[in-house]
Amino acid sequence: MRTRPILAASGSALLFACGGTVAHAGDGGGGGLGRLGGVGTVGAALPASGTAFSVVEDGDMVMECDGVVHRFEVRGAGRLRVGNRIAGATPTAVVSTDAEQLTGYDADLGTVTVTEKAPVLGEIVAPAEGRPYPAAESFAQDLTVAMEHSPCRGGRPAAYASKTAFPLLNTDLTAFPPRNAVYLLTDPVELVDVTDPSAPSFTLTAFPVTVSRTV
Repeated sequence: MRTRPILAASGSALLFACGGTVAHAGDGGGGGLGRLGGVGTVGAALPASGTAFSVVEDGDMVMECDGVVHRFEVRGAGRLRVGNRIAGATPTAVVSTDAEQLTGYDADLGTVTVTEKAPVLGEIVAPAEGRPYPAAESFAQDLTVAMEHSPCRGGRPAAYASKTAFPLLNTDLTAFPPRNAVYLLTDPVELVDVTDPSAPSFTLTAFPVTVSRTV
């Protein structure tokens, strides 16, 4: 099982997990989802455990390879699923990124496609029971980035994958599912060549993504 780093968000411990069961240190694990309070309106409930919904995404990728920085827009869609409530003092629930498919274009790289390798788990954390917002959410990512022309592979087609899953984070959500919520990369992410891990890698240095539930 992969390492699960701890992220600080809104004064609460926000765990980011990749596969398996999610639990806070010292807690007894997950239970029923329960309620986090409102979903933008007083008294509304977070979608029940197992609820899936589609989102549209508009992001800007900033990637560097061999000292050259590439910036381009990617657009597409994803699918999120609400999981179990996590036991503990702070209201927390699992949110899985089940799928993601984004496309963009760069003058040097050509057409770029970004896909989720497999479902990966993040979380949404409310400040306290009865006070659901502003909430924090880790939008889980474990990506493959394919391009027509890789400058680190002599201009040939290539695909690069994140070495480990990572979060895009929003600590000021006012509704869930999200509405025009901007998620940000917390740390640079290394993307290794899928066919030759010893080849030069890309580094994802920024990836702001605006996410909204589809109507």
